[in-house]
Amino acid sequence: FRQLRSGTRRPVPDTALPPGSLVFDHVSFRYPGQSRLVLDNVSIELAPGEIVALVGVSGSGKTTLAHLAAGLYQPTVGRITFAGTDVASIPREVYWRSVSAVFQDFVRYELTARENVAISDHRHADDAATVAAAARRAGIDDVLGELPAGYETMLSRAYDGGTDLSVGQWQRVAVARAFYREAPVLILDEPAAALDAVEEQRLYERLVELCRSRTALLISHRFSTVRMADRICVMHAGRITEAGTHEELMALGGRYHQLFSLQARGYLPDRVDGVRADGVRT
Repeated sequence: FRQLRSGTRRPVPDTALPPGSLVFDHVSFRYPGQSRLVLDNVSIELAPGEIVALVGVSGSGKTTLAHLAAGLYQPTVGRITFAGTDVASIPREVYWRSVSAVFQDFVRYELTARENVAISDHRHADDAATVAAAARRAGIDDVLGELPAGYETMLSRAYDGGTDLSVGQWQRVAVARAFYREAPVLILDEPAAALDAVEEQRLYERLVELCRSRTALLISHRFSTVRMADRICVMHAGRITEAGTHEELMALGGRYHQLFSLQARGYLPDRVDGVRADGVRT
């Protein structure tokens, strides 16, 4: 406030950090006023161009880990580094400029469709082609283009000529917002929870293309979609208990195998094309 009054407000950097590895080094975390550790001695490295998926039951610490990766919390114990530098020593604005995220509680702005996408990076707010490209990657460009005033339509019925979107469409707008921002770290916490299985699969196929030079952290409860990740980490009680590809974790026969089989049993017959519901080929 004093900086604003005096006119000496520190400018927000317009550039993000270059790509680098995001490393959790023996990180533990507890919320203020609580004694229970939400994360307990977590060590993991996420490299540029790699998609790492987190899976586990609710309350296992996945979203908390994502919040720490985004720089919203600081570790209670241990440290988080990006490109070899402790995130705690990086100015918050610089690090936040380097992160693009979609969380479960995404925001619906009472702005135009274009502004809802472009708000994540003011530098290209008037670049209609870039906005449309981000919307296309998120699978929402046709919907936004067909609105009464196209991308200039207000996404709120509180305004004359405004309209609203379905929950699934709003979620894809939030994903487009994350894709629009050219940041080296991409965090997606249940980015397709409101989408059907077909649209979710299409979204993740686009994600693979987008993340060739980014560090991507993906959280999903649908085990059928995390199979495309380069590495899957299983969280349980605040710890990473298993890590590997889908095939490696299925062969391990541990918690991932159990959770995958339990979910698959709900929508697969005993055998489909020679594969049992637990993922084992026969």
